[in-house]
Amino acid sequence: MLNKNEELLSEVYKNTIMGRDSIINLLDKVSDNGLRSEMTDELSVYRRYAKEASEKLGERGLKPKELPMTAKMGAKMGMVMNTMLDTTTSHLAEMMINGATMGIINLEKKLNDGGGEAERLARDVLRYEKETVERLGQYL
Repeated sequence: MLNKNEELLSEVYKNTIMGRDSIINLLDKVSDNGLRSEMTDELSVYRRYAKEASEKLGERGLKPKELPMTAKMGAKMGMVMNTMLDTTTSHLAEMMINGATMGIINLEKKLNDGGGEAERLARDVLRYEKETVERLGQYL
């Protein structure tokens, strides 16, 4: 049974892996250099946060849970379907904003349950995702 810190670290890991994977799946569809640059920067930040969450879980003798293959494939297929007819910069930015917003909601829920020492990392990711939503707004 995970304690609150471990649950929060697991949520941070899951959140950042989903962000990372979403960017990887969408990046080849981006034609706008500004959006491509923004997404590449985000990819680097998500990787860094995922690594930090993984290391903190490792310090507790835990291994981060990978997302189930069904969840990964479902997300990938959803992106394929969502971009089949519309790969405009504005649509891709909207998809990124929606993903970041879902991450924000999930982290806020976990923080409301109590975060403990993992709270700093979760708040950093949360702040970053909120800033990301703001930055992506210019591409709508």
